[in-house]
Amino acid sequence: MERHDDFGGQAEDLFENAPCGYLSTAPDGTLTRVNATFLRWTGYRREELVGARRFQDLLSVGGRIYHETHYAPMLRLQGSVREIAVDIVTAGGTRLPVLVYSVLLRDGDGAPQAVRTAVFDATERKLYERELIAARDRERAARGRVERLQRLTVALAAAPGAQAIIGAVTGELVAAFAAERVVVRHREASVGPDAEFSEGDHAEVRLPLGSVGHLSLEFEDGRRFTPEERLFLAACAVQTGLALERSRRYEETRDVAHALQQSLLAGLPPQDDRFEVASLYHPAVEHLEVGGDWHDAFWLPGGRVGIVVGDVVGRGLLAATAMGQLRSATRALAGADLAPAAVLGHLDTFVEQVDAGRYATLAYADIDPDSGRVAFASAGHLPPVIVAPGAAPRLFMDGRSPPLGVTGPGVVRSQAAFDLAPGAGFLLYTDGLIERRTEPIDAGLDRLLRAMSARAGASPGELVASLPEALLEPDSADDDVCLLGFRLCA
Repeated sequence: MERHDDFGGQAEDLFENAPCGYLSTAPDGTLTRVNATFLRWTGYRREELVGARRFQDLLSVGGRIYHETHYAPMLRLQGSVREIAVDIVTAGGTRLPVLVYSVLLRDGDGAPQAVRTAVFDATERKLYERELIAARDRERAARGRVERLQRLTVALAAAPGAQAIIGAVTGELVAAFAAERVVVRHREASVGPDAEFSEGDHAEVRLPLGSVGHLSLEFEDGRRFTPEERLFLAACAVQTGLALERSRRYEETRDVAHALQQSLLAGLPPQDDRFEVASLYHPAVEHLEVGGDWHDAFWLPGGRVGIVVGDVVGRGLLAATAMGQLRSATRALAGADLAPAAVLGHLDTFVEQVDAGRYATLAYADIDPDSGRVAFASAGHLPPVIVAPGAAPRLFMDGRSPPLGVTGPGVVRSQAAFDLAPGAGFLLYTDGLIERRTEPIDAGLDRLLRAMSARAGASPGELVASLPEALLEPDSADDDVCLLGFRLCA
C-alpha cells in the first residue's frame, strides 16, 4: 500500500512539474485542470484559471481567431491537433510563444467529453527559426546577381500590366549593366535603325520589341558587351515584347471582369440624417480579376439598418458567383427580420447547396439608429473596430463562431450586442487590409488600430478612403479589400 501511495505521489509530481504545460478542458474550452509548469510560465494562479477561464481566452487576438477558424474545427473533425503555434497572453500581459498538442476525448456514443492539451514553450525555437531565416537571407543576397536572369523571366511572365512589365525589365537591366538609363518606348514606333552589336563601345543600344515599340539602354561613357550579354539582351527584348503584347490583350478583358465585380457589389448605402455609412472596394494591385470580397448596407424592418462584409474563399468567377449568391441570401434572410445569429444559421444551410460559399467568413450587424443598439454576429470574420469620441479604437471580440458551413454537434451560432453613443461608430473590413504573409495577424490588427487612432474624428467616408493607402504596402497587395464604416451623427 505504501508503494502504491508513493507511486501516486510520484505520478502527481510528474504531472505538476513536467517539462511542458498540461491542461484539461471541457469541450467548450473551460479549463478544468492545469499543472504547475503552465502556471509558472504564465504567472496565473490556479484559481484564476480552473473553472473561470477558457483556453482560447488565454490566447492573443490572432490566436483566438485561429482557434475558432482552424484549431477547433480540426479538433472536432480529426480528434487531435499537433504542433499548433500560438501566443498565450500571460498574467503580466506579455506573449509567450507555444506549440500546442491536443486530443479530444469522446464517450461511448461519440459525444465530446474533454480535451487533453500539452503546451510546449517555443521561445527558443522561435529565436532559432529567426536565425535560420536570417542566414538564408544572407545566402540569397550573395546569389542575387546569378539569379537576376531567372527573376526577370519570372517577373515578365507574372506581371499583370504594362507598367509592371516596364518596371521589371528596367529595374533588372539597370542593375545588371549599370546603365545610366533604361527606356521602354511602349506603343511608340521605333524611329531609325536599331543599333547593331559591334565590337566597339556603345553609348546607346536600342532593341526592338516587336510591334509594341523598342527598348533603349544608355551609357554615359559607352560600354562593350560580351557574347553572352548580347544573347541575354536579345532574349530580354523578345520576352518583353511578348509580355507587352499579352498585357494589351489582357486589358481588353480586364474592364469586363471589373464591371462584373462592381455589378455584384452593393449599390448606394442607405441615406439618413441620423447616421453616416460609407464603403470601399479596393481591388488587388497584382491580380486584377474578380474575387470573393463583398460589402452591403440596407434598410431593415422597423427603420433599422443592416451592415455586412464578407469574404468567399478563392478568386475568379466561381468565387464572385458565390459572393453574389451569399449577398442576395443575406439580404433576404435579414429582410425577414431574423436576428444576426439566426441569419448565420440559415446561411449554414444555404452554403450546403453552394459549395463555393463553404468556409466563407461574414460579419453582420443589425443597427437601431434611434437607440444606438447594435446586434452583431461573426462567422469567422475579423473583429470590427469600434470608435467613440475621446476613446481609443478597440476590437469587439464577442458574438463570434466558425466560418459558414463549419458546424456540427454542439456548435451554436452566437451573437452579441454593443451600444453606440452619438458620434460613435465602427468599421468592418476584409483580411486583405491587414494580413501579410511574413507576419502574424496580431501585427496587422495592431497596425489597423494605430492607423485609426491617428484618424480620430474622421468620417466613415474619410476613413475607408485613407486606410488602404496607410496600411497596404505599395505594389505588394495580392488580395482584394472591402471596407464599410458606420457612424451615428452627433
